Amino acid sequence: MGLGFSQAVGDLSSHAGAPADLSTVEELQRHFARELHDQVAQPLIGLMLEIRSLRAEAGGDRDISADLTALEESARQVLRQTREMMVDFRERNDLRINLIQVLKNEIPVPPGHDLKLQVSSRWPRRINGWAAYNLLRIAQQAAANGWRHGRAHRIDVILDIDASNQAVVVVLDDGAGIDDSPYGFGMIGMRERAVILGGSFGVQSRESGGTRVEIHVPLDRIR
Repeated sequence: MGLGFSQAVGDLSSHAGAPADLSTVEELQRHFARELHDQVAQPLIGLMLEIRSLRAEAGGDRDISADLTALEESARQVLRQTREMMVDFRERNDLRINLIQVLKNEIPVPPGHDLKLQVSSRWPRRINGWAAYNLLRIAQQAAANGWRHGRAHRIDVILDIDASNQAVVVVLDDGAGIDDSPYGFGMIGMRERAVILGGSFGVQSRESGGTRVEIHVPLDRIR
């Protein structure tokens, strides 16, 4: 794509250290939708047309024709998924999502392990879909790290609103903790998702053992 995800996030976070304003985040969503259309969807359509042309040239060779048909179907599936992503980027802020229920449904828990969800009474019942999508992905990655790399047996996900009207998402695990590197195990992706919501991301080992992942996002960015 013309503008990479990391570059776009870097642009958002470069304004004197301040969170991106809402209009910039919305522009970023629209930009990604346009990029998906111009840089992915359109070339895929061209590829499918080229495959059809090659299949016609193959004539009666059934093996080549079958391979090209399978290739065209794969391209069609990718195109369909790309179009769904384009719709998501354009409309996700219009959706209202119950993040509590989504977290319960979408964070895999290995057999014999435990996931606990703690929700403040101040947490909104529903939040916008763009925020829900990114907070879910952060929580999923943090939980996966705890299960897989930290060998955790229990993970707690906490949703709260602090005194400065920041939405706070905390993921705690009782595993082995983390080393000094802030870049492994999906850390960059989690940090980028927090930044595009205008928030901050932190991760550290807990004194009692395990890892603490914490995200702060302005409340008006999730409503």
